[in-house]
Amino acid sequence: MLLGQIPACALNDYQANQGGATFYTGGTFSGTVYASSSHSPITGTAINIGDKLYASGTLDSNTNVTTGLWISADSSDTPFGNVDPQLGSAMTSGSTNTAQAIRIGGAS
Repeated sequence: MLLGQIPACALNDYQANQGGATFYTGGTFSGTVYASSSHSPITGTAINIGDKLYASGTLDSNTNVTTGLWISADSSDTPFGNVDPQLGSAMTSGSTNTAQAIRIGGAS
């Protein structure tokens, strides 16, 4: 998800007793990545290890949190991180990796 423009990974769900959830804003996390350079229409592109990743999704204007992310190589979206150079894997054009190693937090 995006906290404003900051890439993040949720540690837990909303906790009513704390009034929110806990997020990591740095590190490597597993997520779904689409090997595309555009998502309207979808235009495939290869993604290599270390390549920059970008995200778009649904913004909740009350909390400034964007969820339901589409993570890809579409540079018109918000910078999100990159394919982790040590744990990630290259992707062929048009493919989807549901367990890609995504590095966030100063990694773009």
